[in-house]
Amino acid sequence: MEKRLFVKGNIFTLDKRMPKAEAVYIEGGKIQAIGSSEELSLQFGRVDVEVIHLEGRYVYPGLTDNHLHLLGHGIRLSCLDFAKESSKNSMLRRVREWVELTPPGQWILGLNWDEHRMKDGGPPLREELDRIAPMHPVMLTRSCHHVQAVNTCAIKAAGLAMNAPDPSDGVYGRDEHGYLNGLVYENASQPFRDAIPPVTFAEKKEWANKAARDALSYGITAVHTEDLRDAGSVRELVRIYRELIQEGVFLRSHHLIYHPFFEELIEAGLSAGNGDEWFRIGAMKIFADGSFGGRTARLSTPYADDSSTLGISIHSQEEMRWLFRKAHEHDMPVAVHAIGDGAANQVVEVLEQLPTFRGRRHSLPNRLIHAQVLSRELFTRIRQLPLVVDIQPRFVASDFPWVVKRLGERRLPFAYAWKSLIASGIPCGGGSDAPIEPINPLLGLHTAITRRDPYREDHPGWIPEQKLTPLEALHLFTWGGATTVGEQGERGSITPGKWADLSIFDRDLLGPDPDTLLETKAIMTVVNGHIAWRDEGSLS
Repeated sequence: MEKRLFVKGNIFTLDKRMPKAEAVYIEGGKIQAIGSSEELSLQFGRVDVEVIHLEGRYVYPGLTDNHLHLLGHGIRLSCLDFAKESSKNSMLRRVREWVELTPPGQWILGLNWDEHRMKDGGPPLREELDRIAPMHPVMLTRSCHHVQAVNTCAIKAAGLAMNAPDPSDGVYGRDEHGYLNGLVYENASQPFRDAIPPVTFAEKKEWANKAARDALSYGITAVHTEDLRDAGSVRELVRIYRELIQEGVFLRSHHLIYHPFFEELIEAGLSAGNGDEWFRIGAMKIFADGSFGGRTARLSTPYADDSSTLGISIHSQEEMRWLFRKAHEHDMPVAVHAIGDGAANQVVEVLEQLPTFRGRRHSLPNRLIHAQVLSRELFTRIRQLPLVVDIQPRFVASDFPWVVKRLGERRLPFAYAWKSLIASGIPCGGGSDAPIEPINPLLGLHTAITRRDPYREDHPGWIPEQKLTPLEALHLFTWGGATTVGEQGERGSITPGKWADLSIFDRDLLGPDPDTLLETKAIMTVVNGHIAWRDEGSLS
């Protein structure tokens, strides 16, 4: 049983009964006491207790990433990543270099291109990819993960003709002759995913291992993740995370279950709330719409820069109602990806028509994921439902200024409106949506506070009335990450009796200059009393 006493620190508990402390004692995975260094040293400073001198470092309740795809982040760490590319020619050059090192016929996969960052053209198209990869199937995924760019080899591998019709839940981009131009939207990507050779269990586990260790290095102690599309099965998902804990990779994980895997979950005898302090089953995950980047997020009125479209509804109203009922019949909440106000309205409308849970075995609420554009009416209706909102502050830095043209000025007062959501009393949790955005939670804190790109110090911030205070931003990634899954009695603050999750940094996350967050480093990450990660040479 690990016993540790942390002394001489600046500890921000987020517990109103004792907001600040110098020392914290942990034993058996729980916080046992907080107080002054002198007091706790006298009480717990025994020979069997490891004493760690914080030397003035800053300690916070364990940070939670409230919405990401951990295996997807591991994939990002393992393949071509275009997140920093600002030139399409440079991106294509990197693909060509990868092609030259890869045997013909093997897939070339890449992530995180964004045409809005490209100064020399739009998205990569089929003919451009054909010129550099005539003998390799290529699939490059946009930063939003709702659009792919593929070449002719990939189209053939997917078994599609050049004039293939659109599926019901997606769209193919087309040239002036009606042939596929290589852009693939939403679930039209499934034939390509099916054509990629199966990944071994060892490869999947290594993705999770890389991603979990990376998360811990940023002070993250818990994640709410949706991984089944990469894990491939419920059985392998459970095995991956159980083995990581057995091997000493101490990261808490809460799992959303993508709805096509729901029957397998039920057959395995699992449901919402099942698991332990390390691994828990959460809600049924459903997509209501797409993204703003591809104009596939569902709006209530047409896009400002393309009056011909409202976006895409992934499911009809009846299909959505059927999925919700199916989840509720098995005592599962739902967690729905809804970026546009049209999609959010669909979710809210169906929830309003369903009876509340009866005989619930858990305290998990329904979840609205992203909610990037709402309306005044939707704020009121959401507040009246058992519904929490997962928000990703970092989206502001990535989406502005180009998203203003997509949405138009009229929608902006209710766009990325984190301050209004919190002020309305709607429970919110903060996440990254990695691998779509960087996993570093301090970038999310910075954007929540400043509403700007971290490298634009002279910018006043987009929709500045929606800026959060440093404390409000920190709450999103601590208390919010606990309340959105009904675990506020177990974590979210440094309180005796709660799990011993601590995130320790070299600088104050609540300081007056938010740009300091960009230079702040994690020193140690403590999860359930275990030192899950430490900066070698610090706090020895």
